Amino acid sequence: MFKFASRLIAYAALFALLVVFTGGTEQASAQSAAGPTNKTQAKKKTKKRKKAPVVAPLTIVISPDNIVRASQPAPAPPATAAPLVGELGVPTAPAVSRGTVSASRSGGLRILPSGRAGGEAQVNASTLVISEFRVRGPNGATDEFIEIMNATGADHTVTALSGTGYGVAASDGTTRCSIPNGTVIPNKGHYLCVNSVGYSLASYPAGNGTTATGDATYTTDIPDNAGIALFNNNTGGGSYTLANRFDAVGSTSEANTLYKEGTGYPALTPFSIDYSFYRDNCGKGGSITTFGVCPAGGLVQDSNNNAADFIFVDTNGTSAGAGQRLGAPGPENLSSPIERNASFAVNFLDICVAGASPPNRVRDFTSDPPNNSTFGTLDIRRTVVNNTGGNVTRLRFRVVDITTFPAPSGIADLRPRTSTAVVVTVDRPPCGSGTSNVTVQGTTLEQPPSQPNGGGFNSSMSAGVVTLATPIANGASVDVRFLLGIQQTGSFKFFVNVEALP
Repeated sequence: MFKFASRLIAYAALFALLVVFTGGTEQASAQSAAGPTNKTQAKKKTKKRKKAPVVAPLTIVISPDNIVRASQPAPAPPATAAPLVGELGVPTAPAVSRGTVSASRSGGLRILPSGRAGGEAQVNASTLVISEFRVRGPNGATDEFIEIMNATGADHTVTALSGTGYGVAASDGTTRCSIPNGTVIPNKGHYLCVNSVGYSLASYPAGNGTTATGDATYTTDIPDNAGIALFNNNTGGGSYTLANRFDAVGSTSEANTLYKEGTGYPALTPFSIDYSFYRDNCGKGGSITTFGVCPAGGLVQDSNNNAADFIFVDTNGTSAGAGQRLGAPGPENLSSPIERNASFAVNFLDICVAGASPPNRVRDFTSDPPNNSTFGTLDIRRTVVNNTGGNVTRLRFRVVDITTFPAPSGIADLRPRTSTAVVVTVDRPPCGSGTSNVTVQGTTLEQPPSQPNGGGFNSSMSAGVVTLATPIANGASVDVRFLLGIQQTGSFKFFVNVEALP
């Protein structure tokens, strides 16, 4: 945190891996460095719980307005304590039309809001949209990219109203790049335009050995805080109108309303940092302190209000004027894996024990400051099952919701980091019949961008064992782990989208 503070002064002046338990809240095991006395007490408590009567499942339906959260975060736990409460999962579309609270036999609590934090309805994108962008980076003013996403619900073939394709233009009216007629953008797939003069993320991994190079390029700088729009033609001039516009994003300082939606995102102080604005795919507006499932279900949001739809992240957690949160740009092109939450099951590594217990979740108290793990690590293990109907040759996970820097007291500051394969002993059905050893594969925090402070919002973690040469067959599975460094203890959340290629 001191590192962040010093950098900020210098600058101036949702695995939630349920993984398909839709983000249920888990009570963390109270692992500590205590001696035999604590173990004895734990055994006594266990015996008492066994004698307690089993309570049948209970569901109470209430309105979202009746769900009350504490106005202040709980006091921070001792430095050696595990995070108190965790929410893990792969977002799925909300299955309820109003908020619910359900109590289970295990004592777990699930809050399933159907709207954004505050109760308003979610609006999932349903057309071609600008899904991520930046107009400056570590290489300076021309370190730019504009990512287009197909959110129509089906593959989209580019057919321009006039000209040779769809045009991406800045608010000066000049076309920066075009998406040529005949281009097929897969459902939930992306098309990437980059400024070839300064673009610094060409080595960010895309699909099966390819990288996130531009599908199209341009060389004319887009000024800081200027608006950008996608049109159904590339003839420019009078053809660039509201009626011909697919989408737009611009800042509050952009005067031309054709090139922004709503009042625009907060204008940035122009630092040459590794940042991006990406479209909200959780539904909490990038809030570090808002818990519960992702109301957006992992889908990108389009409420026609840039300020609500886009989230600012950078690799240093910089306060540049549009909110402050640790994260990373993640440009995607036509070769990149696609969000496929509905086509995968993400299960506990060992379904014979509780989700908060080893080997499903392991709390290591070993301090490792150089790896952003001052208070140790959380190691989350899951079994990912391919239900796509075919082979999967590329598998990664994108962080859509997490507690991270700058987390207030009582909220955990987690930093996704690269992990290696480990051999783990599991008890699988029929439970109690014996144990076996399985290899749990590590995941890699994908770079560039360089993430010296660890991962955060929009960071991606790949399962490197899945390749063209070693695909996952339909119905087959792979055991993976997510290693999270802990820079501050407290309540935590970790939700990811599953991204894959056939």
